[in-house]
This record gives sequence, C-alpha cells and structure tokens, in this order.
Amino acid sequence: MKIVLAVLALWWFARVVRRVDWPAVWDAVTQLGALQVLALLAVVAVRQCLNAGPLAVFVPSLGLRRAVSNDLSANLVATVAPPPGDVVLRIAMLRSWGVEATEGIAGISLNTLTYYVARFGSPTLGLALAVAAGQAEPAYAWTALSSGAVSLAVLTALVIASRGERPAARAAEWVATRAHRLSARVDPGAWSDRAAGFVRQAGHVLRRGWSRAMACQFGLVLSEALLLLLSLRFAGVPASAASSVTVVVALLISYPLTALPFGGVGVLDAAVIAILGLEQGPWEAAAVAGLVVFRVCWMLVPLALGTVTVTRWRRRHAADADAVRSATRAG
Repeated sequence: MKIVLAVLALWWFARVVRRVDWPAVWDAVTQLGALQVLALLAVVAVRQCLNAGPLAVFVPSLGLRRAVSNDLSANLVATVAPPPGDVVLRIAMLRSWGVEATEGIAGISLNTLTYYVARFGSPTLGLALAVAAGQAEPAYAWTALSSGAVSLAVLTALVIASRGERPAARAAEWVATRAHRLSARVDPGAWSDRAAGFVRQAGHVLRRGWSRAMACQFGLVLSEALLLLLSLRFAGVPASAASSVTVVVALLISYPLTALPFGGVGVLDAAVIAILGLEQGPWEAAAVAGLVVFRVCWMLVPLALGTVTVTRWRRRHAADADAVRSATRAG
C-alpha cells in the first residue's frame, strides 16, 4: 500500500513539476537573505532539540546534548544504510557513554513509539485548527479519523505495555522454553527476568516522563510547520495566497505521509501543494521553491550535522565504531 500511494503521488507531483518555471524557482531559492537563512537554521536547531528531547527524557543519564548527537547520527545511518543499522549505532553510542543497555533500549523504543503517537495524531490537531479557523473539509475529517485510530492504538499499546511486566515475563519464558529444545544454552528463567526487567524499566520511565516526551513530540511537529511557513514566505508566497493557518493545517493533515521512505519526499510535498491550492497559478513556482527550501532544512541540514556527529564519535570511540560497522555490514 505504501508503494502504491508513493507511486501515485509521485506521478501526480511529476506532472506538477514538469510545468514549473524552474529558473524562477532557482531565483527564489538563491535570493534568500542572510537573516532569512539564519532564521531557518534557528528553527532547525529548535527542531533537532525537540526531536531528541524524548530520548533525553526517557534516558535521564544521557542529557540533551548527547541525545541530539545520537538522534542526528541515527538519522544519517537510517538514510544511507539498511535497518537495523540506525538502532545498532544508537545502542553503541549509548554504551560508549556509559548508559546501561536496558535503560538505553527502553528509551530508544519509547522515543520511537511516542513519535508514532504524534505522527498519526497530527491530523486530529490539524482538523481542530481547521474547524477553529472555519477551513474544515470532509477529507480532513476522514484523514483525522483514520490516522487518529492508529495513534490511539499505539497509545493504548504503550499504556498496556507499561504495566505488563508479568505477561511479558511469561511470554519470554514460553518462547525460551521452546528455544531451549534447540539450544541448551537458552535459559528460560534468564529470558523471563530480562523481559520483566525491560518492561519494568520502560514502564517506570514512561510514567515519569510521558507528558514531557509528548510535549516534545508535538512541539517537533509544530516546529516543522513553522519551518514550512517560513520557507514559503521567504520564497515569495504571500499570506494572501496561503494564510499561516492554512499552511500549518496542510502540514498537520499530511504529516502521516512522513512515514513513507525519505520522509515522504515528493508525496508529502504534493499533498501540501494540493491542500494549499498552489499547484497552478502565479504562485506555483514560489510554492515549489518554498518546498525545496523546506526539504533542504528538513533533510539535508540534519544529514550534514549527522555526518559531523558520527565522525566525531568514531574518532573518540574507535572500537565501538568498528563493531557498529561490522554489525551493519553483516546485516
């Protein structure tokens, strides 16, 4: 389904970009002023801190600075290497900083799951904003309903898992008992204890940091909406063509598309342009230019920063970096 949706949206987007005045797009992108670039980079910095905030909440011994480094590095590896290379790198970095394995894995898992809650819950927030602004459309309601159901399911699973120590221990013991028939080295008791310890750790940090983590996750989405708004304005799209509320709603309603490969590049862009009604007309080139600026800030700048953080970490922790490289190649 993801592939079909991506192909259809990319086909539609290709039809749009074929008729775009690309010299005008290039002019709009290259005419950004120094203060505008600084403003965009400032929003990117805030976005990265919010993106790493939940990991810092769920792994208190990590701190925000290292959480940002871990997040940037994992984003780079996830882009250029197959899974689970990013997870292997995350765990190796946490271990090199002295973070206990159970705490680190629990934090990484909760960071991912709470992001899913925000990712699929964003259309509900977008619908509420659209209703308040008198801009609601039936398609918004359907998107919010279907996507919100996914968000609610993940949220429910988190609540159950945070209190499911005994079921997790029993499930692990059941699996280990059968694995023991194939290998005597498998210890059902040890598996049960580790599963219970993991759920206990995850449940504790989730109950303690839930509100702060979700505030960071939804703050992340709103910071990206601000980044899109600034990108469009700096590229020349005026409020008369796309109001600030409409731009924010467009991103919130389309946000689940970031689950597609490469953050839904092309697909998300097509959806935003369609919602804004800028796929034709005098502001088409400016809108495409704004989305180009948005994608550079949203994808390329973090990748560049991730390259720096990975390089620095490898120099300081060569042995751990070699282990990650070997594990990634083996996968």
